Amino acid sequence: MKRTWPVPLLALGAASLSRAQVGPYLAFAQGVKTLQSRGLVTAPLGTKDPLQPVGFPGLPPKFGDLPEPQSTEVEFRLIRLGEGGKSGNLVRGSQGAEFIYKGYHVFADEVDGNLQTSIFTLKGNVKVIGKDSVVVGDRVTVNFDNNTYLAEDAESQLDPRLVQGMLTDDLYVKAQQSYGSERQIWSHNTDITTCNLKEPHYHLDAKDAEIRPGKRAILRHTKVKIFGRTIVSIAYLNIPLDDPTYRYTPEVGQNEDEGYYIKTRWGIPLRGDNVLDSRVDYMTKLGTGLGGDYRYFNRTMNGLLRAYKIFGKADTLSLSNDHRHEFRWGTLTFNNDYQKNNYLTAPGSTTLNTRAQLVFPQSGGASTRLSLNQSGSKSGTFDTSNRSIAISDQRSYGRQTRTTLDVNWLQSGSNYQGQTQSNDREQIDVRMRANHELKVATATLEYVRTIPVGETQGIFGGSDRTPFVSLTSDARKIFGQRAGEKLPFNTELSFGEFSSNTGAQQNKISRYNFDMRVNRPDRSDKRLRVDLGGQFRQGMYSDDTAQYTQAANANASYRLGRDTSANFRYNYMRQHGFTPLLIDRTGRTNLFTTDLSYRPTEPLLIGVQTGYDFLRLERKEISWQQVGVRTEFTPRENVMFRTLSTYDTFSQQWSNVRLDFAYKHNDQFLALGARYDGIRKVWSNANLYLENLKWGRTSFSAILTYNGFTKQFDSQQYSFIYDLHCAEAILVYTQQNTGFRSGKDVALFIRLKAIPFDIPFGFGRRGQPLGSPGGVGF
Repeated sequence: MKRTWPVPLLALGAASLSRAQVGPYLAFAQGVKTLQSRGLVTAPLGTKDPLQPVGFPGLPPKFGDLPEPQSTEVEFRLIRLGEGGKSGNLVRGSQGAEFIYKGYHVFADEVDGNLQTSIFTLKGNVKVIGKDSVVVGDRVTVNFDNNTYLAEDAESQLDPRLVQGMLTDDLYVKAQQSYGSERQIWSHNTDITTCNLKEPHYHLDAKDAEIRPGKRAILRHTKVKIFGRTIVSIAYLNIPLDDPTYRYTPEVGQNEDEGYYIKTRWGIPLRGDNVLDSRVDYMTKLGTGLGGDYRYFNRTMNGLLRAYKIFGKADTLSLSNDHRHEFRWGTLTFNNDYQKNNYLTAPGSTTLNTRAQLVFPQSGGASTRLSLNQSGSKSGTFDTSNRSIAISDQRSYGRQTRTTLDVNWLQSGSNYQGQTQSNDREQIDVRMRANHELKVATATLEYVRTIPVGETQGIFGGSDRTPFVSLTSDARKIFGQRAGEKLPFNTELSFGEFSSNTGAQQNKISRYNFDMRVNRPDRSDKRLRVDLGGQFRQGMYSDDTAQYTQAANANASYRLGRDTSANFRYNYMRQHGFTPLLIDRTGRTNLFTTDLSYRPTEPLLIGVQTGYDFLRLERKEISWQQVGVRTEFTPRENVMFRTLSTYDTFSQQWSNVRLDFAYKHNDQFLALGARYDGIRKVWSNANLYLENLKWGRTSFSAILTYNGFTKQFDSQQYSFIYDLHCAEAILVYTQQNTGFRSGKDVALFIRLKAIPFDIPFGFGRRGQPLGSPGGVGF
């Protein structure tokens, strides 16, 4: 049985610092992504798993009483000004100023600005209101044209929309001094928090900060403070803003593979854009882990080198690199990954994977690409290797002709120790395609072939086309727009040589083929709508065989009223003759299906569906397909009863019955579900989903799954959430009695409300969703 007891995790937004609250704040948007790297987010930021407890509502904006921003106005508009005024391009005054410019609504005690240069100096009670941000400060100098600034004693309120849904509440940034532009930002004595109190419950205090938007945030002498007390101090913190997997804070916990562990990362300052991080870990079951990550950047290339070694029982070694180099004539990218005795993915094995690609872009949209993919592994007495070397070329000749060429050389092999002969395979795959647009058709030439190399045996080119020529067109191209709408069809005339595999023998078969498809949907709004479709296909083969195929499809729908309709579908397909090619063998279909939906009263909806197979009738077998009956009863908007029953016409009994009940009141939700197995005569499954049962500042949620066959709970999950104003304390208890990784887990989290992340609730060990099929959001 597995027991996991992680220490409390604090979801802090120590992501990045931004400029003086007048230009864009995209550095914050990039920085918050790093929260994913701590494992606090299992789903993409800004999204919410519907099985997750809602918790408690967020906080109101700290500066919510300010006027609405005038983000659409670009021209300067002076609303009021005390002493002073506007003279030409100069705007100067004191004793209160208010104006709108470049999409910002600005307030200040004093203003000194030039409309020609768009540079304004604002002093005293400065408020700058944008569409997604608010700034309150003492002195701010702004260039509204290029978004450069210098600010002193300024505080900003950033709306969640500005960080593209990565936050759910406002973010507050206070800086004694900050300056910069969209390319680089510097800040001194800066505080960051999402708490709207004058004395916030927590904040990040950085003496110096440097932000390179889209690249990284560098924080020096940073303190994490809770209730005014310093919890941890970090001398140098480097956070990549383009790597959501980066883990920049210490991790402490326990799991089955590593035991109790502590994992740390220490930044080492380097000149320029290059970054070096050292990693020091300790795991009670495995030993000590040491490693480092080196990131390098310049005008033409960038990359990452990683090395990690565990000294102890695991004896794990990991080496990897990623490199990208820009040349005038193209781009080179390659990466390597070497793993020796990786206890998580391949214990007792050694693997090496290499990928490289060289791209030559050319004028006219043409490009040529060379690529190499190679992998190999060694494990005990067994070795495997795979290699692929490919060239790909795409070109256009005018507007009518396009060509694509792909040539791939494949090698694979495996060897057992002591085996006299290895299992080696080698082949070349060739794929060529050319399209030429004619006035009434499209001409296509294809050549596809698999060529064995050397003494390789057992390679059959089942998809070989050597060559294939076709003309494709439709009714609009041939007869015009109006005729094409009245009788819409697509047609193809082709000739090709194909491979026909029969047992261990491979033959070449030539095929002449004609194919016509008709599809006429009914897009009217009439009560009765009928969609029609059909196909005729004729193939003739070089071995004196021939085959034609007929197909017809019809779909009729009749609407009687709201949620009341009948649908009838008929599908027919039959082949006549014989074809030596497997790709042309489609089989037979002769099937009628129907479904009916009927609402006799407003709260009640009834549905029935079934089908009739005429092919089974020919074989004197039971032709009626399974009958499904569904009912849905909603006496009130927040209450629903639903049943789904299936009658098995072959065993002539109700094989499955599903019952669901759901009730919702504000954020509270209850769902009950049960399934009856009519074949085994037992209630096979029962589920309960309870969300956000609240009393005071505590919320309770639960998911229970009961197995009627084993007479026990397969899964039990309980969640307790306690409101801490800007944060929540979450306790999750999980017990899995069967299946993969059965056992108990207890996890405690302290998460900030403003930072969305999923807790381990609502999913089983294999990632499958738990709960009642009645739904959680109706």
